[in-house]
Amino acid sequence: MKPLATFKDHAMRENAFREGHTLCPGCMEAVTFNSIGRATDNGKKSVFVFGTSCGEVSTLMYPNVVAWGRGAHEPAAIDKSVGVIHNVFESAPTVAEAVRDTASVLEDLGAWKSTSPNVVALSGDGGALAIGLRSLLHTIYRRARVAIFVNINEVFANTGFQYSPTALPFADSSSWPGGSAADPIDHIGLAVVAGAGYVAQASAAFAPLFAEVVDEALACEETAVVFVPTPCISGWKFEEGMTADLAKLASQTGLFPCFRKHKGKVGELKHVVVDKAKRPRVEEFLALQHRFDHLVKKVDGKAQAVAGREADLQ
Repeated sequence: MKPLATFKDHAMRENAFREGHTLCPGCMEAVTFNSIGRATDNGKKSVFVFGTSCGEVSTLMYPNVVAWGRGAHEPAAIDKSVGVIHNVFESAPTVAEAVRDTASVLEDLGAWKSTSPNVVALSGDGGALAIGLRSLLHTIYRRARVAIFVNINEVFANTGFQYSPTALPFADSSSWPGGSAADPIDHIGLAVVAGAGYVAQASAAFAPLFAEVVDEALACEETAVVFVPTPCISGWKFEEGMTADLAKLASQTGLFPCFRKHKGKVGELKHVVVDKAKRPRVEEFLALQHRFDHLVKKVDGKAQAVAGREADLQ
């Protein structure tokens, strides 16, 4: 695959994510899908496998518009062809693996004469790291050559904003008011120790970096897993227009740092300084979201702990 030369090159590609979706205005998933949709215009057929999630029901739900495709092309233009498969919550990695296996068999038989396709699995964190953790880890373990993207919004947003194991401590949700004191699941660590060929956590709010990460994930010869921190307007209860700001703060505070690691190589941190004293305060990130009103408040414009919650905030 031709490497990504510049961010302009990425932006000029034809997008597989189209008009007609019903995602919330300003939703980070739409920004993420735009970048993935352009990156997959790389001379290959693309197959997107969706586990049930906000991204699926808002782009594929019958009878609404199917918001995937690359417009009008000749049937022979296999490099512009887009396939979409919807499956149950937990099975996106497994179905993507089956697509890859099928393509490999067709290639071996000489029935597939085009370049090997992009196979992309798309899930939410509830589907990938709660209901479907087994599927994710098994696909990684089998070294399937697929790119898995997991949107992390810390709730089951598609079914009513229930608690997810990726949630920050004390995050309010519909199923756990006030949240849990437990640390979130170590999703990056799980993917690394399971043996993924490429593991990254990157936000589409840092557009050039995210374009690089998507390109690297598609080029990986084994399983690539990309976690995408995804502020949720409804679930996190923040003001419209703040999505990108929150996504950037998530990395800059160190809570969800941008990170990438090729197997066998040292990982790389991006958009977060190592010196904690030089990072934005975590309180500033939490205070922008009403799901933390019981933990943090603003006094004279400065975020601080609610009385009696100082230890929890620490």
